[in-house]
Amino acid sequence: MNITQESTGELSATIKIELGQSDYQEQVNNSLKELQKKSALKGFRPGKVPFGLVKKMYEKGVVAEEVNKLLSDSLNKHITENKLEILGYPLGNEEKNRKVDFENSTDFEFFFDIGFTPSFTLDISENTSMEYYNIVVEDKVVDNYLEETRRRFGKFIESEIVEEGDFLQGEICELDETRLIKEGGIKNNTSISLNHIKDEKVRQDFIGKKMGDKIVFNPLKATGNVIETTTMLGLKKDETEKADADFEFTITKISRIELAAVDQELFNKVYPGAEITGEKQFREKLATEAAGYYQAESENYFVHTTMEKLIHDTQFDLPEAFIKRWLVDSDEKLTPESVEKDYHSYVKSLRQQLIINKIMKDYNIKVDDQEMKDHIKGIFVSRYMFDPSDEEKSKQLDSIVESVMKNKDEATKIYDQLFDDKVRELFKSKFNLDKKEVNYADFINIVNEHHKIHHHEHEE
Repeated sequence: MNITQESTGELSATIKIELGQSDYQEQVNNSLKELQKKSALKGFRPGKVPFGLVKKMYEKGVVAEEVNKLLSDSLNKHITENKLEILGYPLGNEEKNRKVDFENSTDFEFFFDIGFTPSFTLDISENTSMEYYNIVVEDKVVDNYLEETRRRFGKFIESEIVEEGDFLQGEICELDETRLIKEGGIKNNTSISLNHIKDEKVRQDFIGKKMGDKIVFNPLKATGNVIETTTMLGLKKDETEKADADFEFTITKISRIELAAVDQELFNKVYPGAEITGEKQFREKLATEAAGYYQAESENYFVHTTMEKLIHDTQFDLPEAFIKRWLVDSDEKLTPESVEKDYHSYVKSLRQQLIINKIMKDYNIKVDDQEMKDHIKGIFVSRYMFDPSDEEKSKQLDSIVESVMKNKDEATKIYDQLFDDKVRELFKSKFNLDKKEVNYADFINIVNEHHKIHHHEHEE
């Protein structure tokens, strides 16, 4: 066997592998002997078919199989032993490779193209200043949180007259062209939340109505939501075209949520064990919760903009021709034309991944199984008030953790979250943070403006 590597560019090369009969014949013979033991041929007892006959029948197929195994192992070994950092995986050289003739040849040569990962350095230091937004929680935000919490823990009461936000029950019937109930048309006992009626005029038609009153409207246009409308009408998924029509709704019941009182009972329900004794403390707790939610959004934006800056400022070349071939080879849905059209997007994603890999290597960022298990345990302990010192509950918790870890999708989500947390903390500790206080509305405007500018730049 002979393996050589020839440079074809700054970041590309071709690997040539030459195999002779002596490289694979021993393994071929061993495989044929195993086949001989299993062979059953008329006129011979099982396992007693002459080796020469087995060889004649199966040798060429076995040679092909063993050559492919040896080729794959040799290629991987060459990459590993020479510590080659490659992009994607090796691709067969389309010009130099010839059709393999296992019938008449014993010596073979194969050519593989590879693309190298570029070398580059990252400037993750206080030399770079990044904007970091602290979200100020205003009183009106706490007011909204308080009202939503009271609504969530409130109770349904019946009413005589429809008001904003009410829930209605009744019968809905399809109408014909003459505005009469359509014979054989759609009819369903259903419920409607006025909050789901997006059409202002239609919603106002409901306000002030009483039990027994009728309202004619087009539910699909009123809600603007196909799923909500088909559910309201009792239709199947493949019957959505029937939803775009006028219907008559007869009110049989009006109910609304009576907001929970701001008292000790509410404090205990929302924050059990927190020992909150007054509305001021309760509002402070809500404000802290809101701040945590908003600040998480701010930190996600901080990581996003920091990665964008690293991608923009970190310059390195890529083996373009190899990458285009590899993209087409790795996804059967892609064509050379589609890759060419969207190459900028593919390269941006690849550059980001290379930068992330570099961060992992330079700062030894990793997430192991024990960290993931501890994270899952922490969630269940805090959310469901598990007592980790309770031996029986601790065993149940271990079983739950193992179950979550076996769920590939869930495990991946947890890994990504913990990895992102570590990258975020690295960025916060290394970059010079230009901290600014803004309210949530202003923060959303900043984010939207940023996305608008970058979307425009991408289109250009």
